[in-house]
Amino acid sequence: MKYFPKISRGKVYLSPIHTDDYELFTKWMNDKRITDWITTWPRIISISSEKDWLESVQKTGEYNLAIIRKDWDKLLWTVGLFHIDHINQSAELGISIWDFDEHNKWYWADAINAMLSFSYNTLNLYNVFLQVKSFNKKAIKCYQKVWFEEIWTRHHCQYCNGEWHDLVIMEMLKPDWQEKKKL
Repeated sequence: MKYFPKISRGKVYLSPIHTDDYELFTKWMNDKRITDWITTWPRIISISSEKDWLESVQKTGEYNLAIIRKDWDKLLWTVGLFHIDHINQSAELGISIWDFDEHNKWYWADAINAMLSFSYNTLNLYNVFLQVKSFNKKAIKCYQKVWFEEIWTRHHCQYCNGEWHDLVIMEMLKPDWQEKKKL
């Protein structure tokens, strides 16, 4: 078995990232159609550097997980918690959507809700936030559908394809998530 269901929700489960997927990750990390939407877009990633990163990421204390489609055991995307601050009970959520064939399906919502449940119920976090480029309107709508709220905009702080873009900061507080998931 390549993937291990650590956290399950709806049609997906979250698994530790498998280092054997380094060639697939390298392909994705060098695909401009994908990387324009994430903050690492200008980097050129080699196979060896991606393999090294995948091997080291499991040792950081952050949570970087593969999103696996249950019915196929297929790697779709990744989701993670970064900059975890246990004293202030906060962390940054990041999700990367790699598989274009699966973009318009609701797997991302299951994955985000699984990660939020883990954040609040297992790690005892209180505040989970994320950053998204302002031109990524589809992602902003997706985050709003799972109850994230915009709290701040950093203006002209992301340079991409010859233009400056804003960065939208969104958050979800534990009590808000607990109340809204009852609806």
